[in-house]
Amino acid sequence: MRFHRILATAGTVLALASVSACGSLPSAGSPQEAADFLTSTLACESIDLATPREVQQVQAMGLTGINGGGECSDPVGSDGDVDFLTIEDMEAFQTSIKQGKGEEDDLMIGDDFAVDPGSDDQRSRLLKAGLLFLNCSPGFQAPPGKTADEGEVDGCIVTDYLGDRD
Repeated sequence: MRFHRILATAGTVLALASVSACGSLPSAGSPQEAADFLTSTLACESIDLATPREVQQVQAMGLTGINGGGECSDPVGSDGDVDFLTIEDMEAFQTSIKQGKGEEDDLMIGDDFAVDPGSDDQRSRLLKAGLLFLNCSPGFQAPPGKTADEGEVDGCIVTDYLGDRD
């Protein structure tokens, strides 16, 4: 299992979120369905699902509301593997994220899962597949013409705007 990157970058993982208010976001329902979504979108060479112990380790780092995850190995546009989490309690999850201090400006979300892409090509493919970015930076406003929907926690925005990369 190579789910270690999500454990090693817990600060980044804490920036992931899911927004059920955005009805158009893709939904996974389970870690395997999230893996299937990533395989079809990014052409993962293989998927390693997180063990219950690995999920517990992420939860112990302060991330609540998750129930699974894994890693997409050697995807298209690979600048590294792509980690993902599945979320069972959106309010608890976003609350833990809002309290975190990770860099979230390039993490992407679906309705019930979150993805940490490794390259601009992967971000582009995931955007086309319907995922959006979460931004909880104080005072963030997406520019005109970009999507900007309220998250489930005050101060978080779900957007198709990636800041200075856009």
